[in-house]
Amino acid sequence: MKFFTLLLSLAAVSNAAPTGIFDNNFDFSEDLLDYYGKVSQYIDKYRQNPGAAYACDVSKIALPSYAAGLADQPSGLKPKYVALGRGTQNYTCADSTKETTPTAIGAVADLFNATCIAANYPDLMELMPNAAYRMSLPTDTKLLSSLRLPLGNMQLLGHHFFHDATTPEFNLDTTIDRQFGVLMTNKVSQLKAPSNAFQGQNGAVAWLYLKTVAGTVGDYKAVYRVNTASGAAPKTCEGQPPSFEMQYSANYYFFD
Repeated sequence: MKFFTLLLSLAAVSNAAPTGIFDNNFDFSEDLLDYYGKVSQYIDKYRQNPGAAYACDVSKIALPSYAAGLADQPSGLKPKYVALGRGTQNYTCADSTKETTPTAIGAVADLFNATCIAANYPDLMELMPNAAYRMSLPTDTKLLSSLRLPLGNMQLLGHHFFHDATTPEFNLDTTIDRQFGVLMTNKVSQLKAPSNAFQGQNGAVAWLYLKTVAGTVGDYKAVYRVNTASGAAPKTCEGQPPSFEMQYSANYYFFD
């Protein structure tokens, strides 16, 4: 994707955001203001040097420096895709007392292709989950194959859910002409979200390093969940139903 084309996609939403043009898909916030402020800075930079050439060079993609704290990371991997995930972390409670703690039972999220943004604007990637957390996605699954996230006009890349109780799955095969593989993974290590992460109601879920396991389609080796926003469960089950969801957003980096 060319630099100016990508900027236009970002700018279109930036200019419209405060007016509520997306039918109240999000509440304007300081997080959105920070994000669109950065977009404006890049637009000004382009105007000063309109002939600059920017390409979607995935070799320039790098994990946030804080992710170095994740244990047992492999070496020699190459970035392939980056996605902004928006969905829910899911929990159950055996009862509704303060003596019981919630049990995590997986997650469900839609993944939007942010690969070219990650290659050119890593500082925008850090701001995206906080801003995306404010956005509500359509619930009609018929719309998902053509769904784009207004935040940067990002196209749907795939879906995240749990194949079973311990196997996070990332299905990147969304249509006949967009078959990018399926990743079956196991968690290797986790890292407490940094103090500046958007906390939401109960805190931000941990950053993760996941390795691929049998059943993976494609040459994928690892997935990293970083830049998490909200999603953590309350400390106890007091007043909670038997099952519940917590909204969250995060960036996912796929490596082969």
